[in-house]
Amino acid sequence: MTGPGILWVDGDTQHAASARHLISARYPDWRVVNSPTPEAARAPLASQAWDAVVLCLKPSVQDLPGVLELCAGRPVLMCIDAHQEALAARAFRCGLGDYMVREADGVAHLVELLHRLAVLLQGAQGRSQPGRMVDARVWQEALTLLQEQRTALQATLASMSQGIFKTAADGSITVYNQRVLELLNLPESLMATRPTLADLTRVQAERGDFGEGHRLVDRRGHDYVAGGAVAPAPTVYWRTTRDGRTFEVRTTDLPDGGLVRTFADVSDYVRVENELRESEARFRSLSDLSSDWYWEHDAEGRFVQLAGDLSVNGIPLSTVMGRTRWEIGALNMTEADWAAHRAVLQTHQPFRDLELQRQRPDGSMHWISVSGVPVFDAQGALWGYRGVGRDITERKRVESQIEQLAFYDVLTGLPNRRLLVDRLQRATAAVVRSGAQGALLFIDLDNFKDLNDTLGHDTGDQLLVQVAQRLKACVREADTVARFGGDEFVVLVEGLSADGPHASAEAALVASHIATTLGKPYALGETGHHSTPSIGIALFGQQTVSVDELLKHADLAMYQAKAAGRNTQRFFDPDMQAAVSNRSALEADLRRGLQDKELALYYQPIVDGKGRLLGAEALVRWKHPRRGLVSPAEFIPLAEQTGLILPLGQWVLQAACEQLVVWSRSSLTRQFFLSVNVSVRQFRQPDFVEQVLGALQASGANPERLKLELTESLLLADVEDVISRMEYLRRYGVGFSLDDFGTGYSSLSYLKRLPLDQLKIDQSFVRDLQTDPNDAAIVRTILALAHSLDLAVVAEGVETTGQLEFLQRHGCQAFQGYLFGRPMPPEILERALRPAL
Repeated sequence: MTGPGILWVDGDTQHAASARHLISARYPDWRVVNSPTPEAARAPLASQAWDAVVLCLKPSVQDLPGVLELCAGRPVLMCIDAHQEALAARAFRCGLGDYMVREADGVAHLVELLHRLAVLLQGAQGRSQPGRMVDARVWQEALTLLQEQRTALQATLASMSQGIFKTAADGSITVYNQRVLELLNLPESLMATRPTLADLTRVQAERGDFGEGHRLVDRRGHDYVAGGAVAPAPTVYWRTTRDGRTFEVRTTDLPDGGLVRTFADVSDYVRVENELRESEARFRSLSDLSSDWYWEHDAEGRFVQLAGDLSVNGIPLSTVMGRTRWEIGALNMTEADWAAHRAVLQTHQPFRDLELQRQRPDGSMHWISVSGVPVFDAQGALWGYRGVGRDITERKRVESQIEQLAFYDVLTGLPNRRLLVDRLQRATAAVVRSGAQGALLFIDLDNFKDLNDTLGHDTGDQLLVQVAQRLKACVREADTVARFGGDEFVVLVEGLSADGPHASAEAALVASHIATTLGKPYALGETGHHSTPSIGIALFGQQTVSVDELLKHADLAMYQAKAAGRNTQRFFDPDMQAAVSNRSALEADLRRGLQDKELALYYQPIVDGKGRLLGAEALVRWKHPRRGLVSPAEFIPLAEQTGLILPLGQWVLQAACEQLVVWSRSSLTRQFFLSVNVSVRQFRQPDFVEQVLGALQASGANPERLKLELTESLLLADVEDVISRMEYLRRYGVGFSLDDFGTGYSSLSYLKRLPLDQLKIDQSFVRDLQTDPNDAAIVRTILALAHSLDLAVVAEGVETTGQLEFLQRHGCQAFQGYLFGRPMPPEILERALRPAL
């Protein structure tokens, strides 16, 4: 005889395999078929008649599978975890035969499971064969199993978090658990009377448990109260108590006319749901008030939600929803830009501050900035993106203004030095790649300072603005015109010929056009003005040079144009750079020489008509460690230009005072005076008087032996200050001599006021006085003038006896020149002139 057929539904393959092994050992006549899931069991249940079904639910299952509907008339044995016992309670309503809770001991669990299954099969066979006698052992097992089931059911009802009761067909409550008494606040005594559902409802209404009208609502808030009587309840509805708690009420009608009703306290769930609803409302209100807006788009980039103030975009919402960002487009985004943005989205990366420029329907331009993060579903698949957007039009306007201030000249609107350097860097890199050449034109306006000084800076600014306009009109759109500073402009011309001579000709043509254009008259207010430029040109492309070097080259060429008479152009010549480099090297050496004490004082004798030594002029000499003795004509002008004349002059003054002290120790040299040349720049120093007095005091030299030689150029400005300083030092005994008299600017009115001791006739007059009548006349005039002003005279550059005799014949009493000795160290001077003493 064929054994019973078992449909074993179990997703745990190991558990199902262990069960088959145990069945084959204990019940070899049973026919067992496995199904991995309840869904897969539908087909077998519909196509074959099974004697029993074993349903092993996964621990994660929270609802009864729909396959139970197909199990009607068959015994079903459920295998569940302890936390799923509420499912067993629901399954009873579907006619479930039994259930069993999984245990840690898998073998014992399976043995017990098969035992219960055998009992179910025995009971099913007994029901199908009423006349069949069942042995006492089986009935005892069935009674024991029934008692165990009742005990398990009571334990299950007692442990449920929900309250539950069951009514009979007459409405009386026949089964309930303690939890329903706690939730509904019902006394045990009331339930002992087997009240009906109507009695329970009346008691709760009288107590006002559920507020006025003991209102019943479903989750959408729909009422289920009509005429004071409770209308037929839905399967699930909510009920709110007077104290604010909310119950979820589930009602299931039973076939016998009764019902099962469960109560669950869902107050926390309702509270959280309400808070979420309030949070969403709050978010909506804040979005409406904020200047930013919130957006969401799906995994394909199509917008599915927008919230906030979108009026700034001027784009209808209907044209945004369902479209992608790149379909809407932006003026500042190329297809490559959009491809890069889509690549970010495809890699599920966040993006920030994507700036988009768009045109509103009214034609105005605006900027927005959007940022977004990816959103994933519970399985980790990309759902889409959400983020925020904001209008940044005003910020971009401010940034544009800042950029204008940072990179453009405020007066002319031209690129400033910073932007010019940036473009120069790009241009020098570009010519290396292209092989073409470029030119840098450095332009300086001739005599611009005179215009500022005479007509004022406002007029000067007007001229600069007009020059900028003319320069822009002279070049191509691709070329750069920049204001370098003051009245200096720079023009960067690119794309010249790769051939050097041809490129030079092209640059010269541009410079000529600029010179012609800038040389035309300017209308400055009611007056006209004529201005010319000096232009320096530096080509680049054939040799690699830095931006700084290129600017220096053009600047040097511009100064060559100035030196050539202005209103002209000059190309940079490497010899210019060599001269500048030599000058820079000499300047560095001179600074080092001052520190390393490489300078020395030589002394050229000053004698009377009989050749007797009266004193000497201190002349500085530089003993360079590599170049030997460097001529003063080479390094003194350099010191004047670089400011080194100040420390140099201070050192000469101190060394001369120390030499006076040495001479004062001998009776042979005690009466010598020493002349020291003072530059205009040194004399103009605010503390010059203090420097002189400090050197005298520090050395202990006699001030009456010191004579300071000044040049006529000192009288060009602030003569009163010059006189004041001279008179102050004169009170201490310091003497003054006016050097190179007659070669510069002299005013007799100032000359008579200056506290001078002597005049020095410049050697340029002495040299040709025997052959040039004019020089002879000048020398006679100077001697006569000095005599009338009671000033001593020293004639410089005396080299012949004829010159000496002429000077003596016309009243000169002191002489200096090669006829009496060249500049020499002090010890040689003393030794050479000792016989004459």
